[in-house]
Amino acid sequence: MKLALNKTLLRSSSLLKIPNRTKFLIFQETCEKELGGKGVFACQNIPKGAVVWAFDNVNCERLTELSVDVEDEEKLSTQLQKGFLNKRLDKFIVLDDGAQYTNHANEANLRWGSDDETWVAARNIKDGEEITFDHSQFGLNSDCGWLKSLFAKLHPSVLEVESKLKADRTAYSNKM
Repeated sequence: MKLALNKTLLRSSSLLKIPNRTKFLIFQETCEKELGGKGVFACQNIPKGAVVWAFDNVNCERLTELSVDVEDEEKLSTQLQKGFLNKRLDKFIVLDDGAQYTNHANEANLRWGSDDETWVAARNIKDGEEITFDHSQFGLNSDCGWLKSLFAKLHPSVLEVESKLKADRTAYSNKM
């Protein structure tokens, strides 16, 4: 009887959905969204001001003008699709723990923490709610000389999108 019970529990445990805790400092999971793509969803209630994600030297990678490996274009191309440029335009943080699926929202529930390597809850976040960040808070790759040339070679469509974004921002600010 005991053996049968253990086998049943072992088989059913693979069906359990266990939330992740990696560079994210909260329990979360990456899920497919109804309209396509992926998103990051909280698996716990998160109070306003709590640190949600933070850079760490073991699990994160910083690319700078001096550290970027331009010899391995395939690896670099993948890295450039999974991260963000900080506002000072001096480092690109590579995300590879699910944080790259953090979607944009104008009224995001995350904001910068005490530095550009920490994200904190901008308000209380409920269990099951999608975790979002206002991507306009990141630097634009087209404004960073060393990164712009890499995107021009490996991902020119990103620079096209950023050019349209800048034009929209300029048009909006001229109306105000």
